[in-house]
Amino acid sequence: MKLLLVGLDGLRVDLALPGPVAADPAFAAPDHPADPRFAAGSPGSAPPADPPVSVEVVDGLAPTLQRLTDGGRLVPVWMTPPTDSGPGWSSLLTGTTHEQNNVWWNEFVGHRLGGCPDVLSQVFFANPRARTFAAATWSALVDPNGPGPVIHTRPDQQVGGQHRVMRATDFSEGCRSADRQVVAHATQVLNHEGPDAAFVYLEGVDEAGHRSGAASEDYREAVRTADEHVRFLVKAVAERVERLGEDWLVAVVTDHGHKPEGGHGEDEVDVRRSFLLVHRISPDPDAGLPAPLTTPPTLRSHEVTPALLAALGVRAGSWTPDHEVGAVRDVEPLGPTRDLRFEW
Repeated sequence: MKLLLVGLDGLRVDLALPGPVAADPAFAAPDHPADPRFAAGSPGSAPPADPPVSVEVVDGLAPTLQRLTDGGRLVPVWMTPPTDSGPGWSSLLTGTTHEQNNVWWNEFVGHRLGGCPDVLSQVFFANPRARTFAAATWSALVDPNGPGPVIHTRPDQQVGGQHRVMRATDFSEGCRSADRQVVAHATQVLNHEGPDAAFVYLEGVDEAGHRSGAASEDYREAVRTADEHVRFLVKAVAERVERLGEDWLVAVVTDHGHKPEGGHGEDEVDVRRSFLLVHRISPDPDAGLPAPLTTPPTLRSHEVTPALLAALGVRAGSWTPDHEVGAVRDVEPLGPTRDLRFEW
């Protein structure tokens, strides 16, 4: 089975898929408490909106996501604050906690991602013949000259053609044009090369959330556009299933939601609520989802990658020495104090 993982930054699943979210009580409240340092109203957090802003729910906002849900499964995922993109994607894509990867902000200062391989790298490490692909608008995810990257660049595999990485360069219309560029490139690679595992990241919804807030028509239009982008990506792999008989697992996830007035980072339900949407496209019409994706009622951010790898049948190697591997006496990864004297 091959994997297409789509990351839609800043998507509120309760607005994109209101029916399925309302029908599942596990979407109502987080399954674990937040660190008080990252609670709304804590020192350094964004001030509350005044007055409160209501959010209009519009049916049919994301028909592609709805179709994927109808034939698959929508699993509630709860993010662990801080609900910023750096910590969120680092946890989602590597299967590690903030304390393990030491990513607490979007600056990635002092990160330990080198020892936290991403989902694509773990597929390759399990089978060195596997071909992987990543495309994104945000340099922190894929650019070795950026603050991360979260996705390991693996230059040796790039030389051999087993790993391809693409970063958007067309920001003439902000993330709108960048997302179009990513989708155009990704659909070509997915359809004509069929990598064994791929990650495609789109940023337009998050940009609209920051610009206008989740209660705006601007945000709803960005959700519609992202949904259409997902349709193109799914179509690219569906044609391979139709023509070549391949078996694909399509997964969609987000790193956080948005407040009605825009913004995120704290512990409100609207920003902590995420999801893992999984759908199998197989030559066998009776093929269901792999067992690891049918059982968990909810997931936490660091459990998404292990669930996907288990579904693919990826098994990691093991070594149990009599000492702590890779240990260096250094700054403990306990996260920031929220003392503004140390914020730069």
